[in-house]
Amino acid sequence: MRRIGLIRNQSQVELRCIEDCNDEIARKVSEEVSCEYSTRWQEVVNRSDIDCVVVSVPNKFHRDIVVEALEAGKHVFCEKPLARNPREAAEMVEAAQKSGRFLKVGSNLRYFPSVLKARELLNSNQIGEVLFARGWIGHSGWQIGTWYSDAEMIGGGTLLDNGCHLLDLYRWFLGEVESCVGFASALFWPVGPLEDNAMAIFRFTGGKTAFLQSSWTEWAGYMYLEIYGTQGFLRIDNRGQSCITTLGKRDGQNIVFDFSQEPPVSYALEFADYVDAINTNRQPLPSGFDGLRVVQMAHGVYQSALLGKEIKIGDSR
Repeated sequence: MRRIGLIRNQSQVELRCIEDCNDEIARKVSEEVSCEYSTRWQEVVNRSDIDCVVVSVPNKFHRDIVVEALEAGKHVFCEKPLARNPREAAEMVEAAQKSGRFLKVGSNLRYFPSVLKARELLNSNQIGEVLFARGWIGHSGWQIGTWYSDAEMIGGGTLLDNGCHLLDLYRWFLGEVESCVGFASALFWPVGPLEDNAMAIFRFTGGKTAFLQSSWTEWAGYMYLEIYGTQGFLRIDNRGQSCITTLGKRDGQNIVFDFSQEPPVSYALEFADYVDAINTNRQPLPSGFDGLRVVQMAHGVYQSALLGKEIKIGDSR
């Protein structure tokens, strides 16, 4: 319903049709939002009166819907993560390239005020050349018992689920990733073979490094990230209800940007940017390739945890 609301609130787009395999749910929602409905996604993505498709379904079904929609000439907005594994993600990226249409992956964290401010400060060289980053993201595992804890449906545990947000931000802030070493465990929630905690170190081009922890046992949630450079540092603090960016300098001066009292707007900003990108013929970000790299990073950690060695990102399958 979140994505439906965003579409309806955008003056430049029109909601033509929604789809759900459950006829009762599809009919009820269509009546609530005054649009057509279908119980067959193939019918929807091949309609001639539809330009863009939003894919908001369990990860298992991303690949088939996205590929067919792209082949039908539609732009696609796909929820994160792009796919369950690198193979599926690569097939989706290839379909986008062949179709000439845009494939965007959901990543609303890019539109958090704290993250946007950090990006702005990095762009203006406020901390000099980036050296390293460290961060964590997590929640209490509220989705355990749903499809999120079904390995066949989701393809990975906390790292692929919520960790994918920070994986995306790391490449956005540090550049291209090269390799990783990681560990994964399932010590609290009964989600095996999925992990409820994962930790990893990534190596980026130019020798930059980043540490990440992703968790389904982070009782207080949600995200905290530090980026250190040659001239200072940035702290992105989204723990609990906080939404704060701190710019620190080597001389001890700190400037705090506090957005905690502002209403949450990340999803609205994200979708508005997607619409603007389509209208101006530019690739919406993160792109399908960005989504592929995130999935490769997560599976690189899984492979490293299994084999006990450093893994080159892109070699995992």
